[in-house]
This record gives sequence, C-alpha cells and structure tokens, in this order.
Amino acid sequence: MNTIIVPVDFSTTAANAAEFAGNLAAFYGADLLLYHTYDTPVSLSESAYPVFDSTEMQKTAMLELEILKENTLAKLKYNITINLRAEMSVLEIGLESVCDEVKPSLVVMGLSGKNSLSRLIVGSNTIKAIHHLKYPILVIPAKADFLPIRKIGLACDYKQVVINTPLELLKKVVKDFRAELHVMNVDFENKNFVPGMIQESVMLTELLKDLKPEFHSIEAPDVVEGLNTFAQMAKLDWIVVIPKKHTLVQKIFTTSHTQQMLYHTTVPILCIHE
Repeated sequence: MNTIIVPVDFSTTAANAAEFAGNLAAFYGADLLLYHTYDTPVSLSESAYPVFDSTEMQKTAMLELEILKENTLAKLKYNITINLRAEMSVLEIGLESVCDEVKPSLVVMGLSGKNSLSRLIVGSNTIKAIHHLKYPILVIPAKADFLPIRKIGLACDYKQVVINTPLELLKKVVKDFRAELHVMNVDFENKNFVPGMIQESVMLTELLKDLKPEFHSIEAPDVVEGLNTFAQMAKLDWIVVIPKKHTLVQKIFTTSHTQQMLYHTTVPILCIHE
C-alpha cells in the first residue's frame, strides 16, 4: 500500500477510524491522508451572506486536522507520515477527486452517530462512496479496535464469481495478514438457489485454492442477520463484500434495517469492487 485516505469530520467516530487507519498504515509502511470537506455557513437572514470567509474556514479546518494528526500519532506504536488536506466541497465529490489524484490503496471511513439523524447522514455518505468510488473502502464501526487480523470472511452469492470477484486484492489482503479466509453464503430453505450455483462454487474453490479457504453455508432467513451471527460465532476480524447492483450492501449499511449490522458489531467491512 502507498496511501490510505481517511475522510474526517472531527467526530469521535472519525478519530477512531483515523487511529485504525494509522495502525494499518504502520503495518503496510503506508502514508496516511486525513481529508476534510466543509461548506461556508451562511446567515439565515433575507440577504444571505457568508458568516465566515473561505480563508478563515480553511485555516480553522487545517488547525483541527493538525490536532487530529497529533492525537492520532500519540496513539500509535510506530511513527508514520500523516498528510492533511481540507477544502470547500461536498464530501462525495471532493473525495472522488482526491482519490483520483492520490490513487490510494484504501479509503477508511467511520460509521456511527449519536442519534438516528446523524447515523443516517454518515451512513448515506458511506453508501454513496461505496457505490461510486472505484477504490477499496474499509468501514470502521464506532467500537472497532485494531487487532491482529487472523480471520477474514468473504460474503458470496455464487453468481458470476469469475467476473465479480476481485481476486488480486482479496488475495493480497489475506496473504499480507496471513489470515484464514472463510467464504460465506447465506440461504434459507434453498430460496436463493439457482441453477449454476454449484458450478460457480467449484470455480471459486479453484480460484482461491492457494488460500485454502473454508466454505460455509449459513441457514438464515435474513442475509445480514446470518452474516452477523456467523461473524460473531467464528470470531471474524473483517468481512469482505463486493458491491453490486443488487441490494446486499444496501441491506448491510441501511439504518432502517432491523439488524443495523454495523451499529451493533465491531467487525470492519471491506468493500472491494469487481
């Protein structure tokens, strides 16, 4: 890895994500980029005008980033290079632009909030990033601590695995951490079974044979509930999902979903594109 980008809003969640990313950067010998976007607040009077000018906003943002940088470094066992960037932009647009410029190996984002509204806003930004960025995104729940990664779970539906599975990145992550790989498929009374799934599973077994993965068929009426239950039982450290046009990622991250997986688990979710 060369650079890990962490979008931050100076919340506790963002600080935790920055610390987690800092530990990852130390492991890989990578640099860290803390990235913040802001809007210029305006008066609510009839004649709207900026309360602060852009120069003052930029200065304040960079000061906050410097504080976050020092706090993050103080929590790490090893020193790393942390770069800072703040700019006036919408997060989705600004993040895509800086990623295209820097070409990070990974984007690390926190996910949480003090109330349902803040969770919805943060979750919405995360979902947009997952679907629109072409870079891997690691989503860090609020309570997640960086620990030695020993077990990684891959959520798989056995549909077009050769085309849809980003093998190079998946294998790199598993091999770098010398982790076990657990391939998980959730079904309930064969309702999701379609012709060709057995052949697809055989193909995936062959593609991943050098990793010696374990395959698990999880019986559960709900995909997210099944994944979450298995993750806890097997003590997975990360779960890998591959965003597609279907709704698996939406189910995992939506705040309206009953299980609200990421708000009740400490398992980071790595989203890698096909």
